[in-house]
Parts: sequence; C-alpha cells; structure tokens
Amino acid sequence: MEGLVFEGSVIEGDRLGRTIGFPTANIETDSQTAIPAGVFACRAALDNGMVYPGMMNVGYRPTVNLGKERRVEVHLFDFNGNLYGQKLRIEIVKFIRGEHRFNSLDALKEQLLQDSLSIRKLFGL
Repeated sequence: MEGLVFEGSVIEGDRLGRTIGFPTANIETDSQTAIPAGVFACRAALDNGMVYPGMMNVGYRPTVNLGKERRVEVHLFDFNGNLYGQKLRIEIVKFIRGEHRFNSLDALKEQLLQDSLSIRKLFGL
C-alpha cells in the first residue's frame, strides 16, 4: 500500500472534522476500493503544486457514520484554506492503524490527536 498514488476531487462532506479540530478534505476517487480501511500517513499535492503532509482515513467512519458509505478523508497538516473543487494527488506513505469504532467523539478526537502526533513525528514535523 505504501507508495500508492491516486488522484481525486475534493467534495463537500459533513464538516464534522473541523468541529473536533481535524478538518478534512473529502476525496471523490475511483481508487478508494483498492485501499484498505484505516488511517495512513500521506502527502497531498494541490492544484498549485504545493505538497502537504497529512493523515488520511479510508473507510466507513463507524463512530459517526455507522457503516453507511465508504469515504476517503485527508487532514493536511498546517494547511489553512479552501480545497473544494480542487483535484489532489495523494501518496500513501505509511499505514498507521485499522479502522475502529470509538465510544464517543471525545475518544475519537483523542485517538486522532495521537495519530497526528505519530505521523508528524514520521515526517519530522
């Protein structure tokens, strides 16, 4: 899985990530079925050529979605801006963990914080 590169367009999501401190770009792509569910370290190249490290979740978001639809979501570290309508080129750097259902949004937020710290360390941030 590491080294896999795919492209997708940023579409509107539920905007839940921003409420818990981890805004995400929801990616519409045909490649999502080739990616196992879980959390990944990734790099994303924007339309303007800028590349940002980040973390990506692929799956059904069982804590908030209850398995209704599979999504690809990317949180870009230290990015502030609007990505809607842009096409991102995403490279998977490392698998971090499998998908997991948490008992609360607070528990999910804590795990995302731990995931982001380990991924930032991986990137030397």
